[in-house]
Parts: sequence; C-alpha cells; structure tokens
Amino acid sequence: MTGHDSKDSDIYEGPPGDEPKEIHEHFIELAERLRRALIAVVVIGAVLSFIPTDFETYVPVISWLPQTVIKHVLPQQVSWRGHTYTVKIAQYSPLGGFNVLAKTALLLGLVGASPIIAREIYGWLAPGLYPHERRLLKRLVIVGGVLFGLGVLAAFLLVLPVAFKFMIITSAVIAGQDTLVAFSDIEQLFDTIMLIAIATGIAFESPLIVYLLVRLGFLSPEAVTGENRRYVALFSYIIGAFISPDPSGLGMLIIGTIMFASIMAAARLAGRAVKEEEEAEQEAIRPAPLITPAQER
Repeated sequence: MTGHDSKDSDIYEGPPGDEPKEIHEHFIELAERLRRALIAVVVIGAVLSFIPTDFETYVPVISWLPQTVIKHVLPQQVSWRGHTYTVKIAQYSPLGGFNVLAKTALLLGLVGASPIIAREIYGWLAPGLYPHERRLLKRLVIVGGVLFGLGVLAAFLLVLPVAFKFMIITSAVIAGQDTLVAFSDIEQLFDTIMLIAIATGIAFESPLIVYLLVRLGFLSPEAVTGENRRYVALFSYIIGAFISPDPSGLGMLIIGTIMFASIMAAARLAGRAVKEEEEAEQEAIRPAPLITPAQER
C-alpha cells in the first residue's frame, strides 16, 4: 500500500465495520458469494425435485408441480353457447417434456435457495451500510419477497385461468368443433405460464419501488397521490395489459387495480414516514429552554 493509500485509509469515515478495499477485492468477494449461491441453487433444486408427493406410486415434485400448475390454469372443458369443448395438449418437440422438467428443477432451486441468495447478497452489501440502512434493507427484502409471492399467486388464481378460458372460447368459436387441440407444445404452454407469473410478481414490486423513491427523496408523495393519480392509474393498467394475455381486459383490470391501490398505499406510508423523520430531526435540534416552568415558580 502506498503512502497516499495509507493516508486515504486514515481519513476514511464509513459505516462501523466497513474496511476500505480495492475495487477488484469487492468483485472477487461478490464472485465468491455468487458461486456459493449457485451451488446452493443446484443442490437444493436436485434435492427438492425428487421429494415424493405420492409414496405409493412415487410421483416426485419435479413432475407433480408442472402437472398441477397446468391443470389449475388450463380448463379441461369449456362450455360456450350450448357446446362443451374438450381441451387437449399436444407435444411437438421431442425434448419438450425434458425441458419442462429442467426448468421446474431450476425454479425449485431458486425458490428453495432464496434465503441463501438473500444472505449472500446482504453479506456483500452490509459492510457498506449504516445500522439504520441495514435494518431498512432487511425489511425491504422481506416486503419485496411477500409482494412478489402475492403477484405470482394473483397470476395463478386470477389472471391465468380467466385468460386461458377466454382464449379457448375464441378458438372454439373460430374452429366450430367440439374438440380442440389447445396449444401446440407443452413447453410453450409452461413457458407462457411461468413468464406471466414472474412478470406479475415483478409488477407487484412497484409499490416497493415507489416507497423507496419517496423515502430517499427522489419522489414526493404528492407526485403520486395528488392530481397525478390518473397517470398512476393509467400506468398501472398499461402494465396490466402488457402482462395479461386476456383480450377481454379482465386480467388487465385485476392487475391494474391491485397495482394502483398498492402504489397509493405505499406512497402514503412513505410520506408519513418521511414526515415523522423530519419532525424527529426538528425536535432533536430544538434548543432546550434555559428556564424550566418549575424555576419560574
């Protein structure tokens, strides 16, 4: 270390426990932490994949999960104008089933190893944060995980079943047959389901982003909750229309309404927190009275 570096380290003032490092040392540490996270994803994904869901016939999770998801969001029969249409799935790619199983194993690994991934990322960021910033980061990680889970749940329970049913009805009207081969490939179907679910989960992170922007001072609560609410509503419904494949607009309404309401709530909560912090700072710097009421008497 040169004399100049020694001088810089002597005057360095950062969060407690943070030690100045060269930039390449930070990247080396990040690479090591990501390597451990990747190993955790592979190992946990392999273990979870072969956990049996039925001990009599041995149905592992890796095959049970995609089968259950597809059965839930894709109706087996659809009735329309006195006709009942039976929905079938075709597989054109010989590797379609294998690809679905591989993606399911990866998904299980990411979900199962998410606490380890969060711990590694937090361990890399924590030394450069002050105690109050660390507490805020922990809360944000928890809230972000909950919001993402709610978004995925909303996609599976509300958006996808309605969207697929509507698309099947439109196909039935055009085909005019009692039996349809809905979707050309099972892998495309599974990819579509996962893509919409993940996109909905990410969209549900919008309130957290708004909360952060307000707390950090980049955005005022009035910019969201004031007269600009119409633009926030328009943004929410545009995101809902982009995510939902439902041409009827019902999926857009569901996602957009939930996003709009949660963004409004996040902006108000963040504005209240900022106001309380400002009042606490003003109270802390307010000079104490020289004469107390007891001394006056």
